[in-house]
Amino acid sequence: MKRVCGHILAGLTVLVGGASATTACVHDDSTIFVFDVLAPQEVSNGQLCVYTNDTTQPYISSGVADIDFIDGYQPEYLVGNQMVPQGNPQTPQNETSYVQIQGAVVRITDSGGHQLTTFTRLTSGTIPPLSGTTPSFVPIGVLTIDHDTLFSQAVLSVVDPGPTAPRGTVRLVTYVRFFGTTTGGDSVESGEFEFPVDVCKGCLISFAAQDDSAYAAPNCGLADMVNSATSTTTAQSLPVPCTPGQDIPIDCSQCQSVPDCNPPLIAVGP
Repeated sequence: MKRVCGHILAGLTVLVGGASATTACVHDDSTIFVFDVLAPQEVSNGQLCVYTNDTTQPYISSGVADIDFIDGYQPEYLVGNQMVPQGNPQTPQNETSYVQIQGAVVRITDSGGHQLTTFTRLTSGTIPPLSGTTPSFVPIGVLTIDHDTLFSQAVLSVVDPGPTAPRGTVRLVTYVRFFGTTTGGDSVESGEFEFPVDVCKGCLISFAAQDDSAYAAPNCGLADMVNSATSTTTAQSLPVPCTPGQDIPIDCSQCQSVPDCNPPLIAVGP
């Protein structure tokens, strides 16, 4: 197996206990590529979220990370392989054009382009070669904003400045580069994929207008009827995000353990 180029090799060397490699490596950032970041899904309680290799799936051009719910941001990338098949059923020739994804190199900057951190994150996925003239794809999730960056003082000072100060939003820009090897032993690496993420606190909590008209928003009237069978049934029937706090809102009735989902009610009028 050939080594992974540059800084990727350095990251993997630590993980495998200092094993070294000596074969030459030619940089290749065109064989595999990131097609897009897949849009998050909503499902019924108890159901699993399923992503496919379909390029017509909805996708998003930026993300949202709500620290009320998550301590790391992990989107689902649709990663493609455009290597031509090498196997031949008429001859004893093995297929060497499958790509086995091993991980991703991530770097994060602020909105001004100043680098905040970089790290290597291991993940996995196997992508078949071209089908005719069409690239093959596999959805692969990987952590792209780590806990330390998400909860850094620079971020918290804006998104959670204190009980009396207004909350803001911090934009981080992530850059992800997937790497792996072909079944023929060649190292491959995608180009860097840029994806901005807005970090906030409580911004992905949805408060319906009809929750309780006797009180000023935000409030969650269903929380006041927690012992009501009707309320419980209504809450359970609502769809929930695959990852609460990532990209799409969650109804306040479904996150009552989070203080921001059930803030103190403020009565309207005298």
